[in-house]
Amino acid sequence: MAVVGPGIITAFADNDAGGVATYSVAASKFGYPILFTIIPITIVLLITQEIGSRIAVVTGKGLGDLIREHFGIRISVLIFSLLFFVNFGVIIQNIGGLKDGLALFNLNLWIFLPVVIGSLFLFITRASYAKVEKFFLFLIVFYFAYFISAVLAKPDWEQVGKSVVIPPSKISFEFLYTSIAVLGTTVTAWGQFFINSYVKDKKLTVDKLKYNRFEIYVGSFLTNLFSLFMMVAVAATVFANKVQITGAADAALAIKPFAGDLASVLFGAGLLVAGFIGAAIVPLATAYAFSEFFGYEGSLDVSFSKSRLFYGFFIFQVLLGVVAVSIPGMSLFDITLYADFLNGIFLPVIIFFLYKFVNDRDLMGKYVNSKLQNVILISCGVAISIGALVGGIGSAFGM
Repeated sequence: MAVVGPGIITAFADNDAGGVATYSVAASKFGYPILFTIIPITIVLLITQEIGSRIAVVTGKGLGDLIREHFGIRISVLIFSLLFFVNFGVIIQNIGGLKDGLALFNLNLWIFLPVVIGSLFLFITRASYAKVEKFFLFLIVFYFAYFISAVLAKPDWEQVGKSVVIPPSKISFEFLYTSIAVLGTTVTAWGQFFINSYVKDKKLTVDKLKYNRFEIYVGSFLTNLFSLFMMVAVAATVFANKVQITGAADAALAIKPFAGDLASVLFGAGLLVAGFIGAAIVPLATAYAFSEFFGYEGSLDVSFSKSRLFYGFFIFQVLLGVVAVSIPGMSLFDITLYADFLNGIFLPVIIFFLYKFVNDRDLMGKYVNSKLQNVILISCGVAISIGALVGGIGSAFGM
């Protein structure tokens, strides 16, 4: 049990408010057929998370550290700039999710949003690594709300099972684009940096590697199981009744007439928790990367006074996100799929670095990838690249 944390927390953080919004929009547009993405995405998630974690355990270094040491400062600045740009879109999603979740329960935004953000600052900057980890693990319990919402929606479970394993009869460019967005919200570039840095922060040793691997597999399976429940709840209600939605808050309201008040409340409560987790972890992932890329101290076990740049960069991102969602006319719907699609097309770049480091025998010793692991990893990168290219071009030209 001592290794529990990095794999499960990182995997569930992928189901942040942006993820809930993306799953909701995808299921409302395509219904049960979008469930076919679940198994491939689960495979990609557990493969990439395990490799990233293994690199951190064996080398004792974060992904940002290794990129800087092996590829130099120019590549580091380029990769960090791309990561910051992509992550900021996800931060906007999560702050927006918090805002929408509070509005769903008729809570005054001018009072409660500053309270939530202020509490987040204090907690991250004052609590120890162990307390932060325990709190995140506790919040994950609230994801069971989506299981209950799915059951109350009374879906066709036989159709659900078939859709998970049988490809859709027709795959459009828009379906491909949305599938890459669903992939991008689940298997994230920031997630690879976060699990790498978080494992390093937890100070796991090589003798715990097999337990860490098992924990990552469990986390990957469970998080995508709850992703499935989110999409099932929306497909069985919103899609089935041809209701148009633009996000998770719309989905929570839209399922109410078909699945009842409890399903709607639970879906909305899940959005609030997902927004809080995402608003904490995504800026942390960027702050970890910032510290590693540019050689600064960055750890949740180091005090604010000794790691001002790490915590300061965390705070800066969240405040910038609050400002962004406060802009009149800001469309979170447009940002949601766009940011997740960018995550999807950025992922092959991260896979390249994972491949390089995990096969470096000087770094990894006997813990390098097997031939089968390399085949799966390369196949994931190629498939994502082709899907992103075809889906992006097709969507851009309205095909």
